[in-house]
Amino acid sequence: MRLLVLQSLFSLACTPVIATSLVVEGANGVSYIGVRDDGLNQDIFQGIPFAKPPVGSLRFNPPVAWAPSATPATINATTLGPSCYQGTSSITSVSEDCLTLNIRRVSNSNDGKLLPVMVWIYGGGFYNGDVTGYTGRLLLPKAASLGNPIVYVSLNYRLGVFGFPPGQESVNAGAQNLGLKDQRMALEWVHNNIAYFGGDPNKVTIFGESAGAISVAYQTMYNGGNIDNVFQGAIMQSGSPSSRNTPAPSNAARELAYNFLINATECANTSNTFECLRSAPIEKLSQANRDVLTVPSEFRSLDQGPVVFGPTVVPGDSFLPAKPADIIHSGKFAKVPIINGVQLDEGTVFAGNVSTTQDIVDWLTSTRPGLTFGITDKATVQELLSYYPDDPTAGSPYGSGTELFGRPAQYKRLSSIVGDLLFQSSHRDHLRTATNLGVNTW
Repeated sequence: MRLLVLQSLFSLACTPVIATSLVVEGANGVSYIGVRDDGLNQDIFQGIPFAKPPVGSLRFNPPVAWAPSATPATINATTLGPSCYQGTSSITSVSEDCLTLNIRRVSNSNDGKLLPVMVWIYGGGFYNGDVTGYTGRLLLPKAASLGNPIVYVSLNYRLGVFGFPPGQESVNAGAQNLGLKDQRMALEWVHNNIAYFGGDPNKVTIFGESAGAISVAYQTMYNGGNIDNVFQGAIMQSGSPSSRNTPAPSNAARELAYNFLINATECANTSNTFECLRSAPIEKLSQANRDVLTVPSEFRSLDQGPVVFGPTVVPGDSFLPAKPADIIHSGKFAKVPIINGVQLDEGTVFAGNVSTTQDIVDWLTSTRPGLTFGITDKATVQELLSYYPDDPTAGSPYGSGTELFGRPAQYKRLSSIVGDLLFQSSHRDHLRTATNLGVNTW
């Protein structure tokens, strides 16, 4: 890696520190201007485009690889790019032009050798999430102190209606699982370019949490497991292949969500509702993207999470041509080493406020659209309950005795059930299946 060092003044956390500008000369005549933060002793490159802005005719299309309009070209990678549009309004710096990635490394840490690379994929239910809380700033010095310095990469991918538009009309237009395709394109960019930044393209580990962990699992399923060596390891934190429902595009919740979106954007009476959505004003579409999760009553009962936005099973899809569990059991995934871990009390975040056993039955069997569960066989639910005693000392949070933490009497019992349904069962199934297929697992 060739660095041209220029003196400049850089501000971090409102405290002026002396820093140096760095120029990395990449492939095809493209140069990247980054920053060496002398206070952190880190080289930082941010907001690097890996795909063309998915705007105009590219909205709701698979990502198109970024290429310079002319060469030589210079990318100003000194500031973080905007986040992708969210399901909430809490993140204000958002844009459709969000398909960028960020690179960090400890300064002068490679001694001329290419370093292992870790690529972070954020979570957030596939409708929220960004990189701002996951800069790698603390991970880098820890890795270096252990004698294993790394190059850290974080990436953006489209969320909500922009990355996972619901309904059969979306699939008919080829717009399924766009966010997963964004992730894949970013990984291809890393594979082709990370060596210019001191990273080893043959030592790339992808990792993520929650929906990010599920995304990691889906990336191993790309093209039936033929991932073209764009990564060589995978870490899943609180998420496994079958942790989340992947309903068909025609699922009632997704069709209801699509109808809500076209009504909210005044597209319902047009001859081609999907193309109308593609050209809808961003203000209307982004507002509808937020409102669909909070306004319709179908999507907000019983404290369960919505499934209207997120990956979907579509025959012939490059990621999910079948249900994730079926793909894993058939062995059609990349046999890279994996770490898959969950917390002990995952269910406490997702369990509803239930007071009686009947409340639990109703919660688990609710079939209202937009909900995570909806177990229709009540006999199965009754058998399930027999394995979870009506005893708060046996519930989650585990090891907390009779303490209810101000919650209703059945909360800890349901937390235990939900933790197993969403996390423990899929986690164990994934590890057991992969191990039986000869994969190194932890």
